[in-house]
Amino acid sequence: MTNEEYGGAAAAAKAKNTPHTLVLEHVSPATRLLEKRRQMFEVQESLEAQKQEFQRREEGFKRREETLKKKDLDLQESLIRFSKFLQENDSKRSRAEKKATDEIKMRLQKEVEIEDLSGGLKTLKVVKVDTSEIVEKNLRYTKYLESVLDIADEYHEIPDLLMRFATLEATNKDLRDNDRAYLEMIERSRAELQSYTKEKVDEVLNLNNEISRLKKVLETAERDVSDMATQRDGMLQTASQKTLDHGQVCMATDNLFLRCSRRSKVNHPTYSNPLDQLHVIGDFMSDLSEIVKLKGKSAPAAGGA
Repeated sequence: MTNEEYGGAAAAAKAKNTPHTLVLEHVSPATRLLEKRRQMFEVQESLEAQKQEFQRREEGFKRREETLKKKDLDLQESLIRFSKFLQENDSKRSRAEKKATDEIKMRLQKEVEIEDLSGGLKTLKVVKVDTSEIVEKNLRYTKYLESVLDIADEYHEIPDLLMRFATLEATNKDLRDNDRAYLEMIERSRAELQSYTKEKVDEVLNLNNEISRLKKVLETAERDVSDMATQRDGMLQTASQKTLDHGQVCMATDNLFLRCSRRSKVNHPTYSNPLDQLHVIGDFMSDLSEIVKLKGKSAPAAGGA
């Protein structure tokens, strides 16, 4: 029942009760009480009916709400499925685009590889032609080796002969390497010898120069020694002469001292020092000179008398 239907039912019940109210105004109180109870029962029944109607409507609303919820859930699930579908489509589209891009790159790469392989194939064909020519040229060597096998008894197969050749070639290579190493060692030794010889020649020249310098120093030292020896001899000679002169002076002084002591009336000590003796001699000669002067003065005086 809608709100409009419920309003219409309430208005009808009110219109239905209105005449009874007007009639009850002329009845006894007991009747009126009964009538009021009857009206109360009717209102109660009406309320019960409305309550049932409300419950029925509430159940209907609940069913509709559940239906709407279910529809909403279904719609949400549909939206989720649709979103997943769109995501899957986007993912598939992205994968498809990526796959297409990868296939394009792979195609381009394969085209480049095909071009490279085509170039390599052409090169291999050229190499094949050259190799075929080399094989044709080497066939005569094979025939030659077969003829050698017919002659040589120690080799029975061409690989044995080639192995022997490889061994000899390796040995020859080792010998050449050793020879080259020895030559390099000889060259190094020769260079070291030249360097050592040059170093020693320079050292000898330096030593000769040092010897020359030392000889000059020695000659200068010898000249200095000779000059010093000459000076020493001169000094010794001078010293000898001075010693001789000193001895002669001392002897003369001593002789004069003795003569003066003998003639002098003064008792002088016996001096051994020449200076003391010279003092005595000087005093004696002074006295003698005074005596001579006095005697010279007295002689003219005596002649006049």
